[in-house]
Amino acid sequence: MTVSKPHVLDELRRIKGPDLEGNIVDLGLVSEILVKDDKVYFSITVPATRAEELEPLRRAAETVVAKVPGVASVSAVLTAEMPRGTGKAPESARVAQARSRGTGGNGGGHAHSHDHAHAHAPAPAAAAGAQPGTGPKPLAAISGVKTLIAVASGKGGVGKSTVAVNLALGLQAAGKKVGILDADIYGPSQPRLLGLKGQPQIISGKTLKPMQAHGLKAMSMGFLVDEETPVIWRGPMVVGALNQMLRDVAWGDGGDLDVLIIDMPPGTGDVQLTMAQQVPLSGAVIVSTPQDLALIDARKGLSMFRKVGVPVLGIVENMSTFVCPKCGERSDIFGHGGAEHEAQRLGVPFLGAVPLDMDVRLRSDTGEPITATLPDSEHAKIFRAIAERTLTELETAQRNAVRPPRLEITGGGSGLTVEFACKSRFEFTAELLRVMSPSAEVQGHSAEQRVTVGGKRNVKIKELRPVGNYAVRIAFDDGHDTGLYTWTYLMQLGREKDMRWGQYLEELTKKGLSR
Repeated sequence: MTVSKPHVLDELRRIKGPDLEGNIVDLGLVSEILVKDDKVYFSITVPATRAEELEPLRRAAETVVAKVPGVASVSAVLTAEMPRGTGKAPESARVAQARSRGTGGNGGGHAHSHDHAHAHAPAPAAAAGAQPGTGPKPLAAISGVKTLIAVASGKGGVGKSTVAVNLALGLQAAGKKVGILDADIYGPSQPRLLGLKGQPQIISGKTLKPMQAHGLKAMSMGFLVDEETPVIWRGPMVVGALNQMLRDVAWGDGGDLDVLIIDMPPGTGDVQLTMAQQVPLSGAVIVSTPQDLALIDARKGLSMFRKVGVPVLGIVENMSTFVCPKCGERSDIFGHGGAEHEAQRLGVPFLGAVPLDMDVRLRSDTGEPITATLPDSEHAKIFRAIAERTLTELETAQRNAVRPPRLEITGGGSGLTVEFACKSRFEFTAELLRVMSPSAEVQGHSAEQRVTVGGKRNVKIKELRPVGNYAVRIAFDDGHDTGLYTWTYLMQLGREKDMRWGQYLEELTKKGLSR
């Protein structure tokens, strides 16, 4: 018997909403349902602060759908949604929003990076705040994986996935155990590039055994959905699916991976930002063509990783030039050297240039990546050299990384102690942190626009909200909570606090303000 979406929705209507009012379908909490080979996938939107509490609701939904005739397996995820700038939402407002989106399983939320988080993800910033006396929790490691490297591009069409798989194979040639996760939910390419078909086996519970090709372990939405089937999911469900493909896969089966390459979706939208904040990335590689249009977008991708504290290991210039196989004439179809120049300008390593080549394209289309199938070719040598440089830059980044400090609220919220792994220890008053918040409200958009904030002598720290592995958002009892205090900012502020405090007092006097 063929499984139908209407039948699945009918069964899900048996599940009551979070507060036993209505049902999860009519409340608009069920996101797009996907049925593939009698396997059913869907997500349920719940308040972020209640994700753990509502886990039984998710299990109940899986149970009723599993009983539908013809269903082979069910995978439901909780996705959490919160209004911008708040820590929790009134339940009535959430239900009203859900109803306004309508019924029928198409009620996914709007995609904003700090408005939602996958319920099983490792302590995303807005989903839960640290209590007084505690510091932000580090991102949970991926079981069976030592190092994660994102391969990203500011735009599509630059050959990012081809570079990603050949980089993975280059790292393998350097003696590393390597896997690759195809994180492009909407346009997965790795199954074709690796020549893989079929579906991963379920080892136990929900844990999947990764597929393998050319010595690489691989996971992709392309293994679960037909190539011609569009995935019409919104941000929260995509992030939920990616977290499951990361965390519910036996990457370490047969020995831990040294490196997992994550082939990121193109662009710098919500999914990319959320992945960068929720996944413990060790570094990122940016892929671009030499042309100006691609470089503009590459800058955006590079800037995003820098802002979220992920080291940029370098830039790869793909389609760098074309050499005619018949006459040997060189043609710079997309320009040449643009990415290398951009890397120098931005102060990031240039990892290498990959020429445009017919053999690379043909082998990619047939699932025979050139680094694995023509190891003595010039292109394979180029990719291996890029892999070697990537490993060198990774080692440098790991040596220079600013590790998350220990944070402790003191004096009932009147102060904050910050202790770094290097033993640097700083004591801040809540007043100093408040008046020197890195938020736009205080800093403005230029030195001339900086606002001198007075009247904060008695302000208290109300809550610490961790943001990825690179920053903390501090909520004060006067309502201010938009400052994103990165570890580097706290380190700099600690070293300069006496000087900055003196300057602040002078500004107060000049402007006739008081503390």
